[in-house]
Amino acid sequence: MDFVVPQRLKPGDKVAIVSPSAGMAHAFPWVYELGLERLREFGLEPVEFPTARKDGVYLQKNPEARAEDINVAFADTSIKGIIATIGGFDQIRILPYLDSDVISANPKIFMGFSDNTNLHLYLWNLGIVSYYGGHLMNQFAMQGGMHPFTIEYLKRALFEPSIGEIDVADETTDYDLPWDDPHNLKKIRPMEKSDGWVWLHEKNRVVDGKLWGGCLEILDLQLAVRLYLPEPKELEGSILYLETSEEMPTEGFVYRFLAALGELNVLQRLKALLIGRPKTQFCNILAPGGREAYAHRQQDAIKKALLDYECNPLVVFNMNFGHTDPQIIIPNGANASIDGMKRTIKFN
Repeated sequence: MDFVVPQRLKPGDKVAIVSPSAGMAHAFPWVYELGLERLREFGLEPVEFPTARKDGVYLQKNPEARAEDINVAFADTSIKGIIATIGGFDQIRILPYLDSDVISANPKIFMGFSDNTNLHLYLWNLGIVSYYGGHLMNQFAMQGGMHPFTIEYLKRALFEPSIGEIDVADETTDYDLPWDDPHNLKKIRPMEKSDGWVWLHEKNRVVDGKLWGGCLEILDLQLAVRLYLPEPKELEGSILYLETSEEMPTEGFVYRFLAALGELNVLQRLKALLIGRPKTQFCNILAPGGREAYAHRQQDAIKKALLDYECNPLVVFNMNFGHTDPQIIIPNGANASIDGMKRTIKFN
């Protein structure tokens, strides 16, 4: 299937702001307003759609309203891009109400991650490239200022013809500053020196393929319902990008997810796996066994699944996307080229 790359944005363009998952803009308006301000600094005009500031109870009871905002945002020719406020946990409930004809006829940039994996899967099935990362209330409203590394990749995703070759971030964080204290907006989260990417099966390997994936916990839900996943044959030669959330799933959970892909003959069809650096703490709760040990156990679970299913795709661990910062933006549905000999990755 040939994928459509949505038109790039330019200064002055209108961007729809929607809440297709949780209602955090209502709960923490000071964080939301900062995100809007930062988006304006990019030269873009945010247009708040009806769900953007709705509370969590309303959004939970009205999946149709959340879907309607998505339908209208795609249909409105004055809107050139769509950015989600944040993720959540029940976005799958809006998918039956989306208008595939309207969305297919009006491809445009959609940006978000985590629970927004659901929308990325939906757009992948329609052959529309979308952009995994960049929530309004996380990356745009990052406390103490947006990280320069994230700014670079947001601008590439929004304004440049392609994201191009990606770099390793010099520093990283998965630390949270509570949103209930507005004073935290001026604080800078503590950063740690990055230990770089970790490569597996890279020797003498150069691969390219179409990007498909998202948040592991949401993909696991999709595996359970089997309503919005492509057929295994459609993933032949693809590159799976995968990351875990603040739920910090156990290594057993991660292994079983990959085992399910193996049983469905998906794992065997992949050319490569790109694995995001796992979140190892959330609101002062550390991952079981400690942060470093948790990250190593997750890597070991992935390696074990590949071994058990006799797969040897090229794998890159510790990448800067998903629930840690700073972020690269993944162009879901676009082609990626990975050179294991030079240890380079390019998003085309």
